Amino acid sequence: MFLFAFVFSSYCFAATSEVAAAKQYDGLWFLGFNMNKDIFGDANGMTVRKAISMAIDRAWIVKNIVGDDVVPNGPIPPGLSGYDPALKDYGYDLAKAKSFMLTAGYPMSDKRLKQLTLLHTDGAKTVEIAKWIKRYLINLGIDLTLVPVSYSDYDAWQKEMRSGKYHMFLMGYKGSLFDQIFIGDKEKMLFHTSDCTLIPSAEAIEFLNGYDEAIARGYKPDPVCKPKRKGVGDAFALLKALFYTQGEANFTSYSSKRVDSLLDQISNTDPSLKSAREEKLKDVAGILVEDPPVVPIFYITKL
Repeated sequence: MFLFAFVFSSYCFAATSEVAAAKQYDGLWFLGFNMNKDIFGDANGMTVRKAISMAIDRAWIVKNIVGDDVVPNGPIPPGLSGYDPALKDYGYDLAKAKSFMLTAGYPMSDKRLKQLTLLHTDGAKTVEIAKWIKRYLINLGIDLTLVPVSYSDYDAWQKEMRSGKYHMFLMGYKGSLFDQIFIGDKEKMLFHTSDCTLIPSAEAIEFLNGYDEAIARGYKPDPVCKPKRKGVGDAFALLKALFYTQGEANFTSYSSKRVDSLLDQISNTDPSLKSAREEKLKDVAGILVEDPPVVPIFYITKL
């Protein structure tokens, strides 16, 4: 799944400014912290992570680089069940961020702040965001070394992400991808579920992000696979992949017994019990704001 998430998040980033007005989101693009590094994972690590979040003017980035006006208030995008509009994160507050860094034992002159690294892909907008993050964090005494990897070289990206060498990274993830994705056959103009055995040839394949999109593009439901319209997804797939201790895209190495327990409870809750699932998802989001393993930069627009 991570391969799909990587490819689609890159594509959605390119398309975000064109379709932002629709205000439909199904993924998260974020700055991730490597929790195995002392500065983020020790007793003062949470304070440092909060300080970094407050030092980045995400509203400016969202408006001027992404081309949107929705600034994340947590890890769950609006439109997914579990989104809580009342959830408050730390906002942009440089004075408070500096105070937090001092509380954590990191004055601006601290040599440890001059050795931090940020891994990111080399897409034009990603590079621009990385450079702005570097500019913002210099106000805390952090001198980031930016490490770009080609966005088209998935193997190199995976290798660097899994190496654990870097202090921070930029990444996007669409957790609802396999719940919503359909596969179109351009030769027969039929569309299939992602787990259907009737996969078209590589030349004829087209990925379709939703039942309605497939119909709008002129495809008809395959009579064998019988794809059905999906309801509004919730954020479980997104949160579990990124923040469950054993999550497949948990490159922060974040581990919380409370989060794991809540995600296990959601996994064992009947999907028809939407209210119960939603309340637990909100609880997870609240924990991830209070103890942030990532800084949500923007929500990925649904295609």
